[in-house]
Amino acid sequence: MYVCPRTGGPLKDWHSRDGHVTYPLIDGVPILVADPVGVLATHPPRVAHEASVVRLGVPDAITPHLAPSMFGAPGGFGQWLTTLGDQSPDQAAAGFAHKLAPNRGRALDVGCGVGAMARRMAVMGWETWAFDRSVDAVLLARGMLTGGLTQATIPTSRRGIRRVKVPFKVIPAGLNFCVADATRPPFAPDTFGWVHLGDVLDSLGEELADGLVAAAGVLQRGGILTINTCYGASGEVSEGGAPPEEELLEALDALGLQLVEQQDRIPHVSRVYDRSFQVRFFHVLVARKR
Repeated sequence: MYVCPRTGGPLKDWHSRDGHVTYPLIDGVPILVADPVGVLATHPPRVAHEASVVRLGVPDAITPHLAPSMFGAPGGFGQWLTTLGDQSPDQAAAGFAHKLAPNRGRALDVGCGVGAMARRMAVMGWETWAFDRSVDAVLLARGMLTGGLTQATIPTSRRGIRRVKVPFKVIPAGLNFCVADATRPPFAPDTFGWVHLGDVLDSLGEELADGLVAAAGVLQRGGILTINTCYGASGEVSEGGAPPEEELLEALDALGLQLVEQQDRIPHVSRVYDRSFQVRFFHVLVARKR
């Protein structure tokens, strides 16, 4: 299934003959990036029973999987979150995929983080592949989703942490993880019926175009690409420039992708600490490959 991210050639025992490199594994997860030695230098091979949320740089490992109404935030803000119900960008994208995707074949979660969308893909019946550039995120996502971790550590304040039980059922099969780059996914062209670009799109910066090209390349004809974006730093434009959504739609069209559905201003809630939350408004787009 996997190919060399440098050349696109086949792998045998994680060795790319045409790329002249053997890709290592960390706790059974293949490190399929162009510079695997560099990854090993910052993350030595070891069994990671629990990844550090500090190194991850994410609010916590649990609330990305929860509906806003389940956050348990205090006061009037918490009451407002309950009015959002199950509405979230991931939930909206998954709903569109359920309605519009061509089959229940293979799905890919690009920049999976702690696995919130990968979990939805697998539960919906897709054979799911997920990857992230962060080794810690991939190990944590795999552990929580497949039962290797029953608890996760989350920050309560800048200096406080607590353990919570993983609040969803184990997924026994149909999930595959690796460490990879969004601009060089280690898959052959035309492999997936559904590809998802979550918050990763807003973090690609100058590589945004390369990420879109790569996602379109591994998508099958007739398959769908779902995108969650809040038009963050990578989508900023100067005064008088085109709105970021116009530029994105033009880029999708140039890649042979036709917009088939969209929903704007969907609230995305992130829990940072017990008394600290972030709310952003996302645009969810669905495009079909012609």
